[in-house]
Amino acid sequence: MGKSTDNKKQGKKPLRLLLINLIAMASVVVAAVFITFRWIDNYTEHGVAVIVPDITGLQEEDAIRKLAQHQLIGITDNYIYVKGKPVGEITAQRPAAQTKVKHGRKIYLTANSGKQPMITLPDIIENSSLREAESRLRAAGFQLTPHEVISGDLDWVYGVRYNGRELKDHEQIPEGSELTIIVGGGKTINAPVEMPDVEDGWLD
Repeated sequence: MGKSTDNKKQGKKPLRLLLINLIAMASVVVAAVFITFRWIDNYTEHGVAVIVPDITGLQEEDAIRKLAQHQLIGITDNYIYVKGKPVGEITAQRPAAQTKVKHGRKIYLTANSGKQPMITLPDIIENSSLREAESRLRAAGFQLTPHEVISGDLDWVYGVRYNGRELKDHEQIPEGSELTIIVGGGKTINAPVEMPDVEDGWLD
């Protein structure tokens, strides 16, 4: 009877050791997973965000400096012309202001170039009607003033005036400029009268 009891006790010991080992291994795994996730969180700065400031309206250098103060990197990747804005003024940003981003995020900026784009005058002088000329000029981004009427075929374009002077075909002028179309009013242009020459025998 005593031997049977001893055998039972001896049989329980390996089972108990196995359970202890399994619990210990599980504890190690749980601890390792916890430490790993904590390390990942710290490495990626999980939950730490920076609010992007509004830097539109600032000069390019001031905008980049302000972003650096928020641990952000400002990069000007686009220049456009905005009438009435100072050269170098920031007109847009990506991501937008108040966006939450991580430290070190690149913020892309658009600045005013100060250089107004030049557009080539369409081929309309003595080559189109008033309606066609108006359509092509507006499509090119020009502004039109009341046209100037001269003697000539009705609604036929004889010229284009910019800042008080007549333009030539394919001349380049600033985008959005105000142009005046010189158009015929339907009256015949008087051709110059040639005076007879003495050598022609018309005069005594």
